[in-house]
Amino acid sequence: MKRLAVALVTLAAAVIAADRALPPDLSRLTAGVEVLDGQGRTLSVLPAPGGVWRLPTTVADVPPHLTAMLLAAEDRRFRWHPGVDPIALARAAVQWVRAGQVVSGGSTLTMQAARLLEPRPRTLRSKLIEIARALQLEARFTKDEILGVWLTLAPQGGNLEGLRAGSLAWFGRPPAQL
Repeated sequence: MKRLAVALVTLAAAVIAADRALPPDLSRLTAGVEVLDGQGRTLSVLPAPGGVWRLPTTVADVPPHLTAMLLAAEDRRFRWHPGVDPIALARAAVQWVRAGQVVSGGSTLTMQAARLLEPRPRTLRSKLIEIARALQLEARFTKDEILGVWLTLAPQGGNLEGLRAGSLAWFGRPPAQL
C-alpha cells in the first residue's frame, strides 16, 4: 500500500513538472484592437498579428441556445469529461479499424481548442499531443473559459477567427444579436 502511495505521489509530481516545463502556448489568443464608440458599440477592428481578424469571445457574448447547439453537435459530454472523452475516442477508434480509414473524430471541444491554439498536421502523434494539451487546459481553466478559447479561435472563413469577428464581419452585429 505504501509503494502504491509513493508511486501515485511520484506520478503526480511528474505530471505537474511536465505541465510547468511545457505549458500550453496561449499566444494565438492575442486579439485585434477593437475601437468602440461612447455606447460601447464596435466602430472598427484592427487585425491581430498575422493579419487575422480575431476578437475575444466569451460564453456571455453568444446566445445560450447557440452554446447549447454547439455542445449538442460537437461534445455532448463536455460538462462532465476531464478534457478527453474515452467513449468518443473508443467509438472513433473502432470505426477507424472497421473502415480502414477515419470515419468520425473523437475530439472533445477541449481537444479542438488545444488544436486551435497549436495547429499541427492531423496525425496520431498530433492527436496524442492534443489529448495532453486538453488535460492541461482542463486543469488550468473553467469549462466556460475553454469554450471561450474555442469561440475566440473557431475559423469563420478566410482570415476571420472567432464568433464575434465572424458575426461582425458577416452580419454587421455581435453574436448576441443574431
